Amino acid sequence: MNKSIFIVGPTCAGKNDYAYELSKNFDIEIINADSIQVYKQLRILSNRPTDKELKIVPHHLYGHINNQEYSVNHWINDVKLTLQNIYNRNKIPAFVGGTGFYIQSLIEGLSEMPSISQKFKQEAENLFFKKGPDHCLDLLSKYYQENIFPKDKQRLINRLAFCLEYNDIMENHYSKKTPITPNPLVIQVVKPKRDLYELAETRFHKMIEAGALDEVKSLHESKKISKTLYKAHGLPELLACIRNKMSLEDAIFDGIQNTKRYIKRQFTWWNNQKFSQLNLRINYKKSFPKDSIENISIYLNQ
Repeated sequence: MNKSIFIVGPTCAGKNDYAYELSKNFDIEIINADSIQVYKQLRILSNRPTDKELKIVPHHLYGHINNQEYSVNHWINDVKLTLQNIYNRNKIPAFVGGTGFYIQSLIEGLSEMPSISQKFKQEAENLFFKKGPDHCLDLLSKYYQENIFPKDKQRLINRLAFCLEYNDIMENHYSKKTPITPNPLVIQVVKPKRDLYELAETRFHKMIEAGALDEVKSLHESKKISKTLYKAHGLPELLACIRNKMSLEDAIFDGIQNTKRYIKRQFTWWNNQKFSQLNLRINYKKSFPKDSIENISIYLNQ
C-alpha cells in the first residue's frame, strides 16, 4: 500500500521546518497543502518556501497557479497526478500545510455531486450582497430545516445557488466518499498559542521588509483579483493601503490582528480533528523530536 504523511497545524507552528528535518531521515517529497501558496503572485505574503528551502527537498504545487479561481477540486486533481509521479519514484509524499478543508477532503474524499452553473452562482451572490444574508436564509428555510448561519458566507451562497438550480438541497445528492490517501500518518505540529501570535507578528513585519507591499502593488495593477487569492492574510489590508484608504501602519496592525484571529480558529479546529487513526502531536521547537523517527519508521514499515 502506498503511504503518505501529513504535516499539519496552525500558521507559524513550524510545519516546513519539521518537514525539512524529516527529509534528513526519510526520502520524502513535499506537496503543498496551503490554499494561498498555490499562487505565484504572492510568494512573500503567503510565506512560500524560499529558493534555498526549495533545494533541500523536492517541492510540488507551490506557485503554480496564476491569478484565477482555484478550488479544492482543482487541487485534488493536481495532487492525484503529483502523487502518482512520487510513488513511481519510490518516494514518500509529505503534505505540508494548514488548509484544513484541503487536507480533510484528501483524506476522507469528496462526495461527487452535480456541479453548480455560473449563472446560479452569480444569482446567489447577487442576492447575498444586494439583499443580505437574512433574505438568503429566508429563501433557504424553504429547503432546510436546520439553521444555516449567515456568518458562513460561502456555505450560505453555495447552498442557495444549488437550491435555486436544482430545487433541492445538495446534501440529498452526496455520493459515497472515496479517500484519495487512505490511512495516512497525520502529524500535527503545534506551539503554545501565545508563541504562535508572537511569531505571526514577527513574520508579518519581515514580509513587509522583504517587499510584500510591492508584491501587492503588482497584483493591484492586474485590476482583477480572484476570490480565492483575495483570502490571503494581509492582502485586503495592504490593498487598502495602496488605494489610500488606510495608512501602512494601520494596514500592518489590522493584518497582524486578522492573522492572529485566523490562528485562533485554526488552533481550535485542529485540536478537534482526527482524520486518521494514526496521529502524532508534536510540539516542535529547535530540536527535532527523536521519537518522531521511530514512529514514522513503524508506520512506513507496516
